[in-house]
Amino acid sequence: MAARLLRKTGDAIKHSPAAMKRLMGISKGKYKMELAQADDPFKMGLSYYVDYVGYETFPQLEKPDGEEPKYSLLCEKAVVKVHQEQKPPFKRLVVIVSDQRLTIYDPKDEKSVVRIPLYRIAFCGSHSLFTKTFTFMERSRDGTRTTCHVLACENPAKAQSMVRVVAKAFQNVFLEWSAQQRKQKRQKAGSVDQSVDQAPAEEKAVAASQPASDGGEETATDAAPVLNAEDVEQLDVSEEEKEKRHMHRTFSRRTIRSKKPDVLDTGALSVQPEDFNIDDAAEFAEPVNEDASEGALKGGSALAE
Repeated sequence: MAARLLRKTGDAIKHSPAAMKRLMGISKGKYKMELAQADDPFKMGLSYYVDYVGYETFPQLEKPDGEEPKYSLLCEKAVVKVHQEQKPPFKRLVVIVSDQRLTIYDPKDEKSVVRIPLYRIAFCGSHSLFTKTFTFMERSRDGTRTTCHVLACENPAKAQSMVRVVAKAFQNVFLEWSAQQRKQKRQKAGSVDQSVDQAPAEEKAVAASQPASDGGEETATDAAPVLNAEDVEQLDVSEEEKEKRHMHRTFSRRTIRSKKPDVLDTGALSVQPEDFNIDDAAEFAEPVNEDASEGALKGGSALAE
């Protein structure tokens, strides 16, 4: 009987987030203080314990004319369907929102279930009927599908707080990309002006060094192959470089199609990035082990491509 009691106590400790935090020597108070004092809390990573209810996957949704689908309506329907099909108990997981990605982490197996770059998130919100639900929709990198993830929180306030956190993280990534684009344009404009000034002298020097052509022979320049965009995509590049290129295409389209490209679609909540408040975010955030936080921050290849 004593052995059975010890086993039950051990299981309770193992599956209790509060007990896990005490064993790791990290209190929520300390974690909240560190978040509040951090220059950028997203670099630390904001983590939340949630119940993973399920997901619904849709095929390619973008219309031929380039118009974005109504992601909020799709997620509304997906949440109802997932709740009807999936019954508790649900798997207890951790959502970690960092400065570059959203990670769903399994603390029991100590591994990432999904790791999604923030630029691939098309929508996040809560639900009018299932008010404790936090949901987000992510596009696959190859554009063949869109997945709505459905997660349950302890209360509606936590679900809405997570929406504000993700919306702010998304805006930060977009604004960082936008600033880089402006910097590159300025640098390119400066180099063009410099090259224009140098062009006449350089052209004369090049012309003097080349043999005259009668027009019947193909020069080396004429014979050089020209790579188009599709050819470039086929070159052997790293996964990180592929993500950068896809982020550039995604954000470039948002800039053209949206009046507020830095504002993530949050449906009926109409959350604005300025609604983010670190005290509100830290109220519901809970610390997880360092391996999980470091994994979310370091990135690596996503398990759900």
